Amino acid sequence: MSNKLIIKIFCASLCFLIIVAVCGCSKEKSHIDEEHLKIGLTPAVDAIPYIIAQDKGIFKKYGLRVDMEVFKSAGERDAAFQSSNIDGVLCDMVAVCLYRNAGFKVKITGVTDGDFILLASKQSGIKSIKEVKGHQVAISENTIIEYALDKILNKNGIGINDVKKVAVPSIPVRLEMLQHNKVQLALLPEPFSSMAIKQGAVVLDSAYKNNIYSNVIAFKESTIKEKASVIKKLNEAYNESVKYLKENPIEEYQDQVIKFIGYPEDMKGSIVLPDYRKTELPGNSELKSTIEWAEKENLLNKKITENDLKAEIE
Repeated sequence: MSNKLIIKIFCASLCFLIIVAVCGCSKEKSHIDEEHLKIGLTPAVDAIPYIIAQDKGIFKKYGLRVDMEVFKSAGERDAAFQSSNIDGVLCDMVAVCLYRNAGFKVKITGVTDGDFILLASKQSGIKSIKEVKGHQVAISENTIIEYALDKILNKNGIGINDVKKVAVPSIPVRLEMLQHNKVQLALLPEPFSSMAIKQGAVVLDSAYKNNIYSNVIAFKESTIKEKASVIKKLNEAYNESVKYLKENPIEEYQDQVIKFIGYPEDMKGSIVLPDYRKTELPGNSELKSTIEWAEKENLLNKKITENDLKAEIE
């Protein structure tokens, strides 16, 4: 066999091996992309099961690659969700209504858990929710915070006009105003409610005590269509993380919680997390209540139904 023929055979074999390797890499990369999700969230307790799933290797166990982008505020999260390659976000039912109303095709794929606590300042002298009439309450307008406040008041037989709502979008500012009695009342999520309680704020009521559940995870419809099986795995991983949280003392993971949420170190030992539930689609009654509230507040100019807000994942 001539040297030229040997060289030709060698080159042909080398080309074949390169093609096979490139195809193999492409298939592997495609597989990775298929199992990949990017989620936007804020440092709040509803994200803890996802943080634990990442930290304890639960996502990896289910063959998932989940990138979590943390935003300082819901506004920053929403802007990124609508303009970037984020697949889904941890948000709430009011936010999903507003997304849909703006023509942003998003649907809920599961519930999450995060409470909202109605607090009175230490200096106010208010000890009971029956004493809130006529007082100022700091909220963020046209959000899940205002929705939760209205529902809490209603369930206690108090009219929404019996309190003076003060718009304070920034949660840290809301906390500071409560601490200095610049407002007598505030509705706060974790971790800010725990910080306020540690400094003497009085707990009057909460969303959870009144069976008000509003936190959800939602994805773009295009992502749901393309990656339904991946989102299903995400839900399964979430449920396993919830099981871990229930079965293990907080001391085993509170350092991760403190680091993620930004609790001050002196909160160690006094952190209270929600009684996390397994994720599922929210009930129609909760969705209907949210839609009706948003309509009453003139936040919607489109007709939205319960089925517009949720996606069945097969």
